[in-house]
Parts: sequence; C-alpha cells; structure tokens
Amino acid sequence: MCDRLLSVLVVNYNGAAHLPHCLTALAEQTFPADRFEVIVFDNGSADGSAAEVDQRFPGVRLIRAGRNHGFAAGNNLAAEHARGGYVVLLNPDTIPDPFWLEEVDRAIGENPGCVIACKLVLADDPTRLNSAGLFLTRDGRGADRGFRQPDDGRYEGGGEVFAGCAAAVAVPADVELFDPDLFLYCEDLEFGWRWRKAGRRVAFAPRAVVRHAVGAATDSPTYWFYSERNRALVALRHGDPLMATAAGLGLFLRAARAVAFALLRHPAAKYRWPNALAVMRAFGSYLRRCPAVLARRLSEA
Repeated sequence: MCDRLLSVLVVNYNGAAHLPHCLTALAEQTFPADRFEVIVFDNGSADGSAAEVDQRFPGVRLIRAGRNHGFAAGNNLAAEHARGGYVVLLNPDTIPDPFWLEEVDRAIGENPGCVIACKLVLADDPTRLNSAGLFLTRDGRGADRGFRQPDDGRYEGGGEVFAGCAAAVAVPADVELFDPDLFLYCEDLEFGWRWRKAGRRVAFAPRAVVRHAVGAATDSPTYWFYSERNRALVALRHGDPLMATAAGLGLFLRAARAVAFALLRHPAAKYRWPNALAVMRAFGSYLRRCPAVLARRLSEA
C-alpha cells in the first residue's frame, strides 16, 4: 500500500434523506483521514441538504453548482476540484462499509492503472447483491452482475468486468470521465465501453463493499426517458452496426408498446401514461441526437 491520495466525489441533488448517512460512514472509514478527501458537488438542491453538509460535516469540501448539471456532468465538474491520483465516485444514497476505502486502495495497488468496480449490496437486504460490476448484453445494454442474487461468494474471486457501476467506482484522475450529453443513466456503461476500446481494464474489488438504496426512482418518467434514450445512444456510438441498429429499432418498438399498453390500461406501473409518454419522448430525442452521435463515432474510428 502506497501513500496515494484518494478523492471521494459525491454528486448530490435533493439527497437529504440519504446524504448524511453516506457522509457519516465516510467519516468512520478505517483508511487514514489524511489520505482521502471528500467533495460534495451539489446540483442546486432545494431540500436543505447542502446546508446540512455545511453545518454537520466541516471536513467535507462543498461545491454549490447553483443548478442541476446532471449526474454525468456533475461528476466531471467535481473531478476538476479533486487533488487525488484517483477519484472515487460515490452515490449519496449509499453507505460504504468501514473498510471500503482501505479495500479500494488495496485494489488500486494490485491493479495499477485500472478502473476499480466496487461491490454494491442492497441497503434493505445486504445479503443480496445490487452490482458486482456491469456486463454488456447482446442488445447493447449494461446490466448489473448478480442483481438481487444472494451474496453467497460466487463473485468473491474478483477479476475483470466490462464496467463499474457509477454508484461506487474508482477511476484514475487523469482521464476523461462521463459524456455530459447523457445527463443521467448509462454514463457508466458508455465510460466502460470507451475505456475498454482504449485497451484498458476494469477490475472488480469484491471486498470494497457499499450498501445502496435502490428504489422508486426506477419507476418514474425521468428514469424511463433517460435510461431508454441513453442506452440506444450508447449502442449507436460504440456497438457494432447490427447492435446499433437493433438498439434504435428496439427503442421504437418499446415506445409503441408503451403507448399501446397505456391505452389498454395495462396493470404494470411502467405502462402508465406519464411513463409511456416519457418513452415516446426518449425515441424522439434519440432521433434528434443520432446525427451528432454518428459524427462522433466516425471521428473516433
């Protein structure tokens, strides 16, 4: 273990329900306090969470953005203030185990120059996994390894993964982080894809454990818009021609199905009108952004 400095970045947006627990857990790390810094980048929160950081956590560096830049650009902007050799991204709705940073640092030392994907477990049931790193599906989506499976040791061997979940991942500080145009969701998949295309590795650290409150945000118009649009855009930028075409066609079919099911009043929550309209808007936004993404793809070829 060397004396590298780690910069923990927490991008916050109205996170009053979770952020204090996250910062308290960071204050209780076994990792030496002089070897890491905590930066909270506040995306214009209106719930008092930024003020609470000021009042209760004087050792945390708070940056007030004044408006919501999104998760992707928020992390990019936060990284500009980091002094460490690695930036360690952490969601505000997480609670890292006391040994978390110690294990992250150990994994960095064992895998120099690599991105380090942490192990996330469900906050409401820590015996089950949230993510043991991301893998790439055949249709160009990123999926969490082991999602909601028992944390029974099957992933304890570590090894290489396609990408790390951005809720808890360590990245060398001298690299370009996320595509700000994605705003929210799939930014970790796009980064991992780009990282691997550059011939670099993502290592999974099974002992760097974080509890993550996965919840209702995954059933909202915001979620459906950005997740549906972005996964098609990322496949268009990085996938092979067949995958890129299938991702766009798949988004069109899901938009049509969502509208049809909403008309038929399908009982599934995701087919309510607000969510169905969000998927329709996602397809429209995808079409508008296609030329710019294709131009970027050609420039990177």
